[in-house]
Amino acid sequence: MSNTTLLLVAIAVMMLVAVPVAMMMKDFLPGFVLRSAGLEQLENRIYVLHAQAHDIQDRVNVMVQRRNQVAADKHRIDTDNRKMERAIAEIAEQPPLFVHEVGDPQAGMTKFLVTIAQEKASSAARAAGERAQVNPIWRCANVAEVWASSMDEAKQLVEVAFPFKMGFTTAFPRSQVPRKAGAPRAKATAT
Repeated sequence: MSNTTLLLVAIAVMMLVAVPVAMMMKDFLPGFVLRSAGLEQLENRIYVLHAQAHDIQDRVNVMVQRRNQVAADKHRIDTDNRKMERAIAEIAEQPPLFVHEVGDPQAGMTKFLVTIAQEKASSAARAAGERAQVNPIWRCANVAEVWASSMDEAKQLVEVAFPFKMGFTTAFPRSQVPRKAGAPRAKATAT
């Protein structure tokens, strides 16, 4: 037997042994590789991470919605604040209006509005040559809400509270619609 023959016999034996070993490895090797690589654990971990990613994305979406709502509320509040500041500035530019109440608002009484002013000195003081001190509120607009059962009674109450002798002038508006005490105010309607 020559070397070549021995080599061929050795190759044939190796092939006979290799085929069953390869078959065993085919069945055994994939399970072994999976177990040794921890692929099952990795798949479970990937599943958990995927679920956590969805949960985090849902929370992010909720937070974005809340942020947008807060931004909208802040914008609305800022707009309301600017409106109020403008209204306050407009009111601050207007001269003050002093409201005096005469009589008690009771059931059956009617409210009359009266504009009131005071001259700088009363006619009696002028005749005597004296100068009377005038309260600074009379330099501004003054009105009185008079609660009375009739216009005549209202005029009498105003004359007692703000006498002409003291320099007061009063004026009842001509188109006044009296309002009963306890009656609801008429609501303005937009047309």
